Amino acid sequence: MNKEIYRFYTVAEFLADRDFIRYVKFQSPDDVSFWKNWSVENPDHQVAFQEAYSELKIIFSAQEIMVPHGFMENLRMDINSSIAQIEAKRKRAKSYILWSSSIAATLVVGILSVWYFTSNIVVLTNYGETKKIQFSDGTEILLNANSTLSYPRAYAWKKVRSIALEGEAYFKVKHLNQNPSAVKSGELFQAKTKSVEVSVLGTEFNLKERHGLANVALVNGKVKVRSIKTNAGYFLQPGNTIKINSTNGQLMLNQQSPLEQTAWVDGKLIVNQATVNEIITAFEDLYGYKVILDNPALGNKKIDGSISIRSEQSLLFTLSNILNVNVKKEGKTIRLETRR
Repeated sequence: MNKEIYRFYTVAEFLADRDFIRYVKFQSPDDVSFWKNWSVENPDHQVAFQEAYSELKIIFSAQEIMVPHGFMENLRMDINSSIAQIEAKRKRAKSYILWSSSIAATLVVGILSVWYFTSNIVVLTNYGETKKIQFSDGTEILLNANSTLSYPRAYAWKKVRSIALEGEAYFKVKHLNQNPSAVKSGELFQAKTKSVEVSVLGTEFNLKERHGLANVALVNGKVKVRSIKTNAGYFLQPGNTIKINSTNGQLMLNQQSPLEQTAWVDGKLIVNQATVNEIITAFEDLYGYKVILDNPALGNKKIDGSISIRSEQSLLFTLSNILNVNVKKEGKTIRLETRR
């Protein structure tokens, strides 16, 4: 951790800092030593630090903070005995304002706590764009183009680490479980689309749902795939792929290899007897164009091999040569016209 950057942190930045959150929640010796040294070295920057620390302690504690018995009554008596009769009215008004401010501050903390534990973070990708999301537990997700990922703002503190996906993503889930026979809260990871739920402890897999069909490809580890519609489940082993019909929820083993389904991570499209129509659909999903073949029969032609999808130009160049067509762009429409 870089000590210097924290000198300029606001309360909000402390609350969003993963290392600071870990320190407040777990109080590991290394973190305690780091922050103790930082506090000694930066006495002029304690206000934001202490306020953020206090807010997180309240958030992580489900217990009511109690004052000592009789504290408020003794405090009131001390205040009343120290003011003159002539100032009583003014002091009572000021006391009311302070009391109201205290209640308002408590409400703000409560609202912030509810917001933190009930709100989601949403990550979007545009056409032709991918994004990598890294979580505090070490899990990494690569989000493919034209996709949406949503996860709880309090992801690290939930009983189940969970995300929701629309589109496609590649997952590298950090294995937190130490005892395979006893899975503790926070160790399980779940990824959901509209039609399928994938549950894992630690593994690598690809998840995709588009055009009424979900696909799961397992690279490493072991996952349980559950159809949300039928509740039917299936355990995948490395090298297995499965597809789920989004309409009826039916699970079907897929003949595609994980290599074919995960090739997009390396900027490639690996096809094995795939039709031109299937390749065009993949292109439309990635880059947002509508592709029209002037000769529809070409759409049934089958292709084997590896095609670069790092840019729309490279994929169109490959198709134009394989199909012997000219490429014409008209806004967001692409026409593939047979060469005469």
